[in-house]
Amino acid sequence: MEEDTRALIIVDVQPTFCEGGALGVEGGNAVAERIADFVTENADEYELLVTTQDWHVNPGSHFSDTPDFVDTWPEHGVAGTAEAELHEAIASLPLDASVKKGEYSAAYSGFEGKDAEGRTLEEILRAAGIQAIDVVGLAESHCVKETALDALRLGWRTRVLSDLTVPVSPETGEDARREMDEAGVEQIPTASAFGFYEEGEDAPIPGDFADEPHGDGSGFAGGELDDLGDLDDYDNLDDFDGLDDNLDVPSGGEAGAAGLLADVDGLADLDADDLLEELDVLEELDDLEEDVDFSDEVDEADFDFSDIDFDPGAPGSLRPNGPGQPER
Repeated sequence: MEEDTRALIIVDVQPTFCEGGALGVEGGNAVAERIADFVTENADEYELLVTTQDWHVNPGSHFSDTPDFVDTWPEHGVAGTAEAELHEAIASLPLDASVKKGEYSAAYSGFEGKDAEGRTLEEILRAAGIQAIDVVGLAESHCVKETALDALRLGWRTRVLSDLTVPVSPETGEDARREMDEAGVEQIPTASAFGFYEEGEDAPIPGDFADEPHGDGSGFAGGELDDLGDLDDYDNLDDFDGLDDNLDVPSGGEAGAAGLLADVDGLADLDADDLLEELDVLEELDDLEEDVDFSDEVDEADFDFSDIDFDPGAPGSLRPNGPGQPER
């Protein structure tokens, strides 16, 4: 299956939203460093790396001297200031585009911004043929959430990488995650972003005995299975119904063999010698069944022990030592 052409949008990772900034979010600097590490290791997974920045000139009522921290805020991300620049960990990455937003309005979503050429974020993504988007950055509860929701509304398959973002507060973060989940934004950790093993790693496929040899390559740990008759024709254990039909097991042992083969996990762990031993036990049980006759009724004479001379006081009896009894 052909993989999606994917973009990574790094939202508002600026000093103004990190510790020490005007609207610093706890954990902001750590998120910046983690994003930088993630991009360094996974840049090849993305066709496009795009950043967004709050770049406020005069955003009107978005700024307030008495902010409610819901719709109004202290001054932050002021255009041309050091706090509005990209975090140094992000600025050093091989970025393809940068979008600035909020010059004259609040602008929470990256899709409200434009690059230096006047292109919107949507236009940049469409021109690159992007099919899916990952969103990271600051803050999860506000600009990350709004950017992800807009990406989804515009038709892109959208994920938020949950360990590359933090909210303004635990409560707003919980609300944001619920809203994104209900809308259909996928929220996953980076460890799950690109499969369950590192690209290029020769990892076994669970349950595939044929492709991942054990010991001699027979599909079992241990040795050759030639002594098991038709069992050596099976390179893997996919067809257990056929396997128990073809086993060369003595008469009377078929049920035991079928029971053994029903335990897939146990069989897979047996080496050839152990499996042969299991079948030998079945054969011995079959012989025992033929040798022992339980068909006759019990005769009371079989339980007559009157001819046994038993003295409770004699040495060697089972009676405990008591007064006058010699030590044994």
